[in-house]
Amino acid sequence: MNPILLLIPVAIHALVTLAIYAPMSMARLRTIREGKVKARVYKLNRDEPEESLRWSNAIRNQNETAALFYAACVTAYVTNGGSFLTALLAWGFLVAKLAHLAVHVSSNDLRLRRPLFSLAYVLLILLWLVVLFHLVSGL
Repeated sequence: MNPILLLIPVAIHALVTLAIYAPMSMARLRTIREGKVKARVYKLNRDEPEESLRWSNAIRNQNETAALFYAACVTAYVTNGGSFLTALLAWGFLVAKLAHLAVHVSSNDLRLRRPLFSLAYVLLILLWLVVLFHLVSGL
């Protein structure tokens, strides 16, 4: 397996997470322009309107597990632990997080969002278990 296949999901996830800032900023500016809130609301994000809050919540959610995902992939990569299984888990995590993001910023239906979050969570745990097994087996 080409170990780069392990890093591509990291790059895609990072770029998608960065891209979410644009619609969040546009939604915030729109709420200020339309007089729905004063700009100071965004100083501490208190009383943020739902139309921009969904974007800031989506960003927060993408970042909550990102460091663990990136660390697992990079650890596997630098220790030659990249395998078909680690790549499959990384790509699965990415797809689950992208689907979760799509639900989060559209319908925000918890019946859809929660299982997608749970799937990504389980895939991340499995990824770390595989990485840990690789590390321990190298001792």
